[in-house]
Amino acid sequence: MEEKLFTYEEFQSLIDSSYDGIHITDAQGVTLFYNKACEEIEGIEKADIIGRNVQEFVDSGVYPESITLEAIAQGERVNMFQNINDKLVMASATPFFSGDRMKGIIVNSRDITSLNALQTELEHAKHVNESYHLELEQLKYKEMDSDLVARDPAMEKIIKLVLRVAAVKSSVLIQGESGAGKGIIAHLIHKYGRESEQPFMKIDCGAITESLLETELFGYEKGAFMGAAEAGKRGLLELADGGTLFLDEIGEISFSMQSKLLSVINDREITRVGGTGKVPIDVRIIAATNKNLEKMVREKEFREDLYYRLNVVPIRVPPLRERKDDIYPLIMQNLENVNGKYGLDVGIDPKAVDILVDYHWPGNVRELENMVERLAVTATDDVIDFEHIPFEVKHARLESLAFLNTDNACSLNDIMAGFEKQVLLNALDEAGNVAAMAKALQIDPTTVRRKLHRYNIDFGR
Repeated sequence: MEEKLFTYEEFQSLIDSSYDGIHITDAQGVTLFYNKACEEIEGIEKADIIGRNVQEFVDSGVYPESITLEAIAQGERVNMFQNINDKLVMASATPFFSGDRMKGIIVNSRDITSLNALQTELEHAKHVNESYHLELEQLKYKEMDSDLVARDPAMEKIIKLVLRVAAVKSSVLIQGESGAGKGIIAHLIHKYGRESEQPFMKIDCGAITESLLETELFGYEKGAFMGAAEAGKRGLLELADGGTLFLDEIGEISFSMQSKLLSVINDREITRVGGTGKVPIDVRIIAATNKNLEKMVREKEFREDLYYRLNVVPIRVPPLRERKDDIYPLIMQNLENVNGKYGLDVGIDPKAVDILVDYHWPGNVRELENMVERLAVTATDDVIDFEHIPFEVKHARLESLAFLNTDNACSLNDIMAGFEKQVLLNALDEAGNVAAMAKALQIDPTTVRRKLHRYNIDFGR
């Protein structure tokens, strides 16, 4: 007679030593076996569950639901996550059969609370690591790209977005006022992208005629037109192959050129002017404009399909008046550059700085650069002070603060009314209509109209 491998007592001891909970019931859900790991996981003593139906524990709320009863009902293996005894438990219930007849259910369970906590910690560590990586990238950018000041929170957000989008090759549409720094953002995207060692080509779409723009973009074959180069010419789309093409002032191109550009983006190939052959290209398109392309689309001035092709990743560069924290460092940076360029040693008085910081800079960074150079080279005693600031800059500040002049014996009501009127004028200038003003000011449109009437502000109804 063959000797048994284990006695019943040895087998039970072996099962009790398992790290996993093992719970065996009959085909009706009555517990037949329950090991020590189950006691620790579920908080139920073996003596309290052996011989009892698991339905009792569901009814009493000990189990939120029973995987055993689910497996009995389905007649097949069931997997489930359960919250039992303040623990997260991963369980698997498997029916066992004798022929076609179900004999019972064996449930394997494991406490994964600590594993889940570790997963959460790992996710947090991953997030922290990504944050540090992004900060290091920003430090690297700030160290290497000293021409762009980004101290203001609005610009810091843009830099974070730029560093993310640089890693992929999606089309980018940069919008913002003239002189706000759209070109620098385009260069930055290319510089930190995978194609940074490849060509970066730029063209100002609004500075040349349509026919010249076409030949500049697509190139031309030998003899394509009168005066064409003997050997033909490769266009910027070919020259930028593998790299980036920056289309500045994209809102200026004609409808016919928009169609050709759309075909290039869709087909990733070009045909030179005067040619018939197709030239495959792999170019990242970055476009920029100071126009409202969405409005142009609504007014049928810009192709909707091209707009959405270009606007995969939109970036709005805020005007300088919306990034006040950047103005002082820009002043000092440009003053340092001018001093180095011309061998000067010009400083600036804090009162002059205050005037410049408060100015609204309609020409943005470009205007500021020109202004600082002008002040530095014309300063009479190596210090830019209040008297050197142009009248139009000082006047703009004084005009905006005129309603606060208490020398005219204005009452508080008059001062507040003047302030409210100025806010309404600014909001109307920015928003353009009553509905947008109401949204920006977070008040009812009817209230906006009433206040505009009160101050005799023409809003075009």
